Amino acid sequence: MKGELTGKAQTVLGLIDADSLGVTLPHEHLLKAAKDLLVKSSEADELELVYQPVSLGNLNWVRHHYARNLDNLQLQDEQMMIDEAMFYKKAGGDTIVELTCGSNSGRNPLGLVRIARATELNIIMSTGFFEAFTGYEVSSVAGRTEEDLTEHMVREITVGVTDTGVRAGIIGEIGMAWPLSEIMRRVLRSSARAQRYTGAALNIHPPLRASTSLHRQKDHEDVVMEIIKTLDDAGAELSRIVISHVDICCFTPTFRRRLAETGCYLEYDCFGVESSLDPDFCVLDTPNDVQRINDIIQLIDDGYLSQILLSCDHWTKHMLRRYGGWGYDHILTTVVPLMRRKGMSDEQIHTLLVENPKRVLSFAPMKE
Repeated sequence: MKGELTGKAQTVLGLIDADSLGVTLPHEHLLKAAKDLLVKSSEADELELVYQPVSLGNLNWVRHHYARNLDNLQLQDEQMMIDEAMFYKKAGGDTIVELTCGSNSGRNPLGLVRIARATELNIIMSTGFFEAFTGYEVSSVAGRTEEDLTEHMVREITVGVTDTGVRAGIIGEIGMAWPLSEIMRRVLRSSARAQRYTGAALNIHPPLRASTSLHRQKDHEDVVMEIIKTLDDAGAELSRIVISHVDICCFTPTFRRRLAETGCYLEYDCFGVESSLDPDFCVLDTPNDVQRINDIIQLIDDGYLSQILLSCDHWTKHMLRRYGGWGYDHILTTVVPLMRRKGMSDEQIHTLLVENPKRVLSFAPMKE
């Protein structure tokens, strides 16, 4: 696969020239069954709402407690997701990176193939492990060696997922939590090795500020740097590492610059999300979209335009257009006009939406 992958991007329908990626959302979910992420409610009057289908009658409650409703966590209706993805395509979108991975995620390679064919969008599937919220120690990952984990990811990129023949085109998002356990470090090292062997990009889901609310901001930032050091020591190419959720992690401007100085990509991937509205994901300093744009403008002024990625991380029903959400076209229809009003140039916007994703999603030469 060495010569075949290098310089190409790999979609669920096969390899394509990276120049064909066009406008890209680098962090989304199309088919997912996140039942293990259900937050148990302790309120008696909420128990009935947990198992209700999402509807207009309960949508207000769901929006404020989106991980407490089981149906809200399920994205499995292929026709619905085709319809949702078509809003993005009609707005000018070309590629969606689908970062659903993990043992109980509901990842559906053949379903993604059907969506890609129906929409004619480039869909890039991921490989990796996301057990941070449910616990690596109680997952199937706990009993696997570093070599086995590496081989698993390499195989899904070079051969395909199980017997489907559908190949992944990116590693991650690799879920991390605070504090880092030895199992998490093992997953990081194996991810770095898989990156080295395949030349794929590697996306990291850092611990969110909500999960470290009892700790100082510095503790939160230090664990992210520990993740990067672990990857670096394992031989990862830091210029092909994407740190997700830099917006809802609420990093300080100083730390964002420190993070950018490592060479990693900074991914603002929660456009449309204000987590302060949900007590289960209560990050009080979560920025709104204009504040996100202001942060990005500052990073551009600091010289980091080529290291910024934009997405929305849709992973629940309430984020979809059908349920009153922004939809996958949000960045193109709402955010880009805001960027222009804030003074960003079309060239800068093109770099963020086209050039940066193209660079990171192209397979680099493999290393032994």
